[in-house]
Parts: sequence; C-alpha cells; structure tokens
Amino acid sequence: MTYSNEYWGPRISEETGRPGIAEPRLVWTPSKAPSGLTFCTGDIYPQWKGDLFSGALKFGQIRRVRLDGARVASEEKLTIGQRVRDVRQGPDGYLYVLTDEDEGALLRIVPARD
Repeated sequence: MTYSNEYWGPRISEETGRPGIAEPRLVWTPSKAPSGLTFCTGDIYPQWKGDLFSGALKFGQIRRVRLDGARVASEEKLTIGQRVRDVRQGPDGYLYVLTDEDEGALLRIVPARD
C-alpha cells in the first residue's frame, strides 16, 4: 500500500490502505525524498519547540511540521537551496543541516535577531 507515484508519474499502487495498518499522519506527494528527522526540544528556537524537522533531498529544503498532539497542525517549507542529507538537533540546542552536494556543507540554523 502506498500514496506515492513513480518518478515518471503514474501511481505505484491504487491500494492506499489495509485492515490493521494505521493511516499515515502526513503524506508527501510528490515525494520530497525525506532525509533526517528530529524534534526541536531546546530553548534556542522557542517558537519551534516541539516541532518536527525533516530534510528534503529532492527540493533542497527542510520541512517544519507543527504538531498538535499526534495530529499534524501545519507544515512550513524552509528553503536551503541544496539537497538536505540530514537535519539534527545538536547537544547545544541548535539545529544542524548536512547538505548533499559536491561542495556539501554542515550548516547551523541561527535564529533571526529582532
């Protein structure tokens, strides 16, 4: 079962559910080629605390997923401009992004100053 399409367009399968298997809480179609997944738990970004972050190899971005309990409340696209291989929260509380390019980089996300 899947909600996805082949890279060239058609559905992989028309079967999107089966008895005894939980439905996904979030579906990315077209696939963003997910990479890395972390919760923001520190105090560096108070407005993001409790949000889920996932890299996107295909679109060169991070997806910020705001949760309301187990429900997806909203999603925001944060464009990095390079393929995102991984996103993690470091022990210092900052979010770090590893890009997947010939000249790849390790980036630290720094909050904007008011």
